[in-house]
Amino acid sequence: MCDMATFNANDVLSVMQMPQGRAGVQFLNWKITAKPLKNRVITSPEITAGAGLYGLCFDDQLIYVGSYLGNIKSGANFSGDVVSARWWTHIGAITARGNCLHIAPSSLNALRKKLGLDHEMITGFLAASDPSLLHKDSGNLGPLRRLFFGALHHDVFLPHDADPVDVLSRFTFMYVRYDSMPKEMNTQSLKSRIEDAEKALIKKLAPICNTKHVPRGQQAIEIRSSDVESLLRIALAMPEGEA
Repeated sequence: MCDMATFNANDVLSVMQMPQGRAGVQFLNWKITAKPLKNRVITSPEITAGAGLYGLCFDDQLIYVGSYLGNIKSGANFSGDVVSARWWTHIGAITARGNCLHIAPSSLNALRKKLGLDHEMITGFLAASDPSLLHKDSGNLGPLRRLFFGALHHDVFLPHDADPVDVLSRFTFMYVRYDSMPKEMNTQSLKSRIEDAEKALIKKLAPICNTKHVPRGQQAIEIRSSDVESLLRIALAMPEGEA
């Protein structure tokens, strides 16, 4: 019923370094895109089609849990592409290098209070030549928790000479998906199953880069990548509403 695939970020994403960063922020200069299917390590389109759950790991530790529904229709094969719909945005925000990144003013203020005015991420954002552009929605929101993680690893992500291939090599995606519509379900019940499973996992694990559903004040539970597949499979097998 469920298929699982693991991808290093370099397997499915490419980065082009731009001469200038978005809004004049020097480090917002990586154009991160999904590789064409023919250029990926696994070229079967169904491997990255919905619907299911995925985990994102950095240096062998789970940092984010997400879901993807793709285009689900009763009695039909699933379609879509989680890479182009989701994964490039996560890398853009977590590394704070994406040239489509935008940040809410409230998040920037909170980040400034956490990091102080001397942190290179803060000095970079505050030096924006066009702050209104920095805050304008461009399809890659940088939530506070994701940017804070990026700030914690600023020595890896933010240097001007950071090699995108080296950086991406430290990220791994694990995707567990239904290979077809379960017989006992329809589109809405499958959607509810996946959303309930995602919510339950986030509440339980509080991954450091998740925002929604994380209980206030809860610390992230350390989960190694070797345990992520079983957690995702168990979550998808749960009846709706069970934690």
